[in-house]
Amino acid sequence: MTPVSEKPRASRNRRQEGILGLVAKKLSGAAVVVIAIAVLFYMLIHRLERSPPVQPEYDVNRKSAEAQPEQPEGKMASSLVEPQEMVQGIPDIESKRPLIEVALRGFFEAKNVEDKLAWSRDPLRVRPLMQKYYRRHRLAAKKVIGVGSCVSVQEKGHRLGYVQALFGPDDSVSLIIEEGEDGQIQADWESLVRFNEMEWGDFLRQKPETPTLFRVLATKHENRADGSHEWLELICPGQEFALKAFFDRKDPQFQPLLDQLQLGGWKRVPLTLRLCYSKHKSESDAACIAGSEGKGWLILTDRRS
Repeated sequence: MTPVSEKPRASRNRRQEGILGLVAKKLSGAAVVVIAIAVLFYMLIHRLERSPPVQPEYDVNRKSAEAQPEQPEGKMASSLVEPQEMVQGIPDIESKRPLIEVALRGFFEAKNVEDKLAWSRDPLRVRPLMQKYYRRHRLAAKKVIGVGSCVSVQEKGHRLGYVQALFGPDDSVSLIIEEGEDGQIQADWESLVRFNEMEWGDFLRQKPETPTLFRVLATKHENRADGSHEWLELICPGQEFALKAFFDRKDPQFQPLLDQLQLGGWKRVPLTLRLCYSKHKSESDAACIAGSEGKGWLILTDRRS
């Protein structure tokens, strides 16, 4: 019998080794890509967590007017009767960067309350709040060197935007702005500083029965069930202790609150609430939600056309 030649076998072995090497290289390259995507995703999430939260119903609309579906004539007529419904976000916000930068410089570089109020939303209502706040906190001016991202915030009846003020290479802050009827840009001071009517620690210690306004992050409390009561765990950003609070889900006044919680997935939802403690000793460890104001941490005082 003629012995089998070793050359074809060696050739096959070399081909197999080549194929295995090529597969190994491709798998290695794919692993690098996956790792790079994971790192990028982590960085984006980490950056978002550092930004002031914006309520989910502020849905940024990136589509052009031409992309919107045509409205029936009847609906167009009703829009003309109620022009405020046509206003939604800051139109062509990118073209208004110079105006936005002027406003941010005026707001952040102000050295006193009156100068800051000149660049703030709803200055008449905010003045006593700002005066109270800066009796407890130092008003420090900060130099603005530019404007980062600018997006239009969709809220019917309001020309709102979410912009980034740049102070240095690694120093920035995001905040809500509003364009007035006269075209002036104003910053929302309340949501930026997360204004509360009382110090969180004082509220927990003193347990006042008078409803007090707080800006909090709310998460559904899964371990509490009490008839018609809906239970939440509230965290005041920057504070150590959480608070349990409840409201009557069947009360019609709390429907807007339920809507916000559902839109936010019931987890770390930014809310502006009026809290107080119940007179009943059985609830001495929990607060009562007496009311909800605005959307997210933003107070919408009127509807502008």
